[in-house]
Amino acid sequence: MEAHEDPLLNAGRQLRQQREARGLSLRQLAIETRVSTPVLEALERGWRDRLPEPAYLRTMLPLLVQHLDLPAGALNGALPDRPERTQHNVSGRQALLARFTPGSIDVFTTWQGTVIYGGLTLALIYGVNLQQRQLAAENLLILRPIPPLSASEQRAPDPNAELLRAYPDLRPLQRAAEGVARQRLLEGGLERRPAAGVLQLRLGQPTRISLGSETGVKTELNGATGELVLQLRPPLRLTLNPVPPQGAVLWDGQPLAPEPGAAGRYRLPPTTTSATPLPVRP
Repeated sequence: MEAHEDPLLNAGRQLRQQREARGLSLRQLAIETRVSTPVLEALERGWRDRLPEPAYLRTMLPLLVQHLDLPAGALNGALPDRPERTQHNVSGRQALLARFTPGSIDVFTTWQGTVIYGGLTLALIYGVNLQQRQLAAENLLILRPIPPLSASEQRAPDPNAELLRAYPDLRPLQRAAEGVARQRLLEGGLERRPAAGVLQLRLGQPTRISLGSETGVKTELNGATGELVLQLRPPLRLTLNPVPPQGAVLWDGQPLAPEPGAAGRYRLPPTTTSATPLPVRP
């Protein structure tokens, strides 16, 4: 009695022959048909245990037949017959039941898993409720809102009053409001600068004017002529070149004399006689 060839081997042989006739490798055929290389190799070698599900095969085999110009139904031998499919479905249900364990991720993709998940959620809510009741029974949990403090309690003495009296600088904003910073500025002499004065120049010829402050700021004006009136804040040093005649420089309406031994140089404000040292008493 002649033995019949496995339909899967026959289909695999036709697939391999047509592929090699077109000069295609498994990799190239997989790229062109979007069928993975392991599946193509399993078809050609007759590895039934490495083939995908029948539903996938029914979609994949017509694509291979059309792409390689094979006769219609040439690869149907790769499909299992009906008894095998029935047996496969039964084994699949048994495998699903075998995988149904609380520690398996498949439990969340079935209705049984939904029931278990819902039961666990209800159990957690019930446990939290019991815990809250136990805390309330032990007077560790207040279910009523906390009332506000009374007027007498709100005016309770500050426990840090002694510390603030010992170290008042701990409240710098309060110190600033009391004028402490301004008082220190006054004590430091920062506001003892002379008030602004008026400098009046009567220049009969183009003159170079140079003003310099104690901080090094210098201002120059070239070719000034005529009468100039400037409001300035001393102390300043004024230099005029060429030297103007006597009475051409006035400070607050009073003629300003040049510095001794330095013609054309003036000090604003001018030095007074009160600045000279007093004689020593015998």
